[in-house]
Amino acid sequence: MGAKPFRTIQEQVDLLQARGMKVDEKTPEVLMREGYYSIVNGYKDPFIDAERTAQAGEDRYVEGSKFSDLCALYTFDRELRSLTFRYLILAEAKVKTAVAYTFSEAHRSPNDYLLQSSFCSEQEFVPTSDGTEYAKEVSGLTGILGRRAEKSDSGFVSHYRDTYGSVPLWVLVNDLTFGNIEHFFNLMKPAEQRGVCKMIVASTGRTGSKRLGYFDEKKAIVSIETLVKFRNVCAHDERLYCARVGGRKSVNYIKMVWMLERYLTPAEFSSFIRDLTTLLTRYVKAYAIKHVLKEIGFVELLKRSEDGTLFEA
Repeated sequence: MGAKPFRTIQEQVDLLQARGMKVDEKTPEVLMREGYYSIVNGYKDPFIDAERTAQAGEDRYVEGSKFSDLCALYTFDRELRSLTFRYLILAEAKVKTAVAYTFSEAHRSPNDYLLQSSFCSEQEFVPTSDGTEYAKEVSGLTGILGRRAEKSDSGFVSHYRDTYGSVPLWVLVNDLTFGNIEHFFNLMKPAEQRGVCKMIVASTGRTGSKRLGYFDEKKAIVSIETLVKFRNVCAHDERLYCARVGGRKSVNYIKMVWMLERYLTPAEFSSFIRDLTTLLTRYVKAYAIKHVLKEIGFVELLKRSEDGTLFEA
């Protein structure tokens, strides 16, 4: 199959019409601003007539499909990414702080994070969904940490390096990505991983909660990996509402939300749910809203709101 030809804005509009999409006077401007590939190819799924598409060998849209409705789905997902990213950042900060504090408390030498002996054994290591081997995980992580400590030009890192000759983890952590911290946590000794979990419970004010007052390192490994993957979806402007991550792509948006709850204070999580339901309510009349709610798993969100468990401390 050959590469698709370049099309002018008007040709893009004509193509949409030829395939059964109703356009309007704003369509050229939107395509010019957002790009055909991002908006149409990214969000056309709920508008596709599968039977007619199969017969034609190219896209055919459901009768009555409007470009303005497709745009509504596109803008909804953009707002959802912005909203979700804001709360994922709050969770990221808690995980980074807990990991750096717990490790630094157990390993007092500023360069201990470069030593394999500071981490778990191969027998204790729990592989994540990407199946990376222990030896590769350790060498990859310590390599990244060493390069960041030696070459980072971030003000706080370079200042500490130049002043004291080394950079402890509790300083370096500010220059690490959430993904770096995910790998770091996966390699921590089990007892230290449990220490991280306890600190997250305490820092979110969940101590004593029947539902969220305790979680173990295995659940933390899965949930942190999930939050990192969803954070990357948001950061890279990928489709969020229908994203699936983790082993066998089994974690959808709403499952991620319940994992995220553990890393937010009750007030932060309540605010997140209010913002999320407000956003969904604003788009409730949009053509694709049923498709969106199904993909997100909003029925479960409503159920938990109604049975009173949603805002449990």
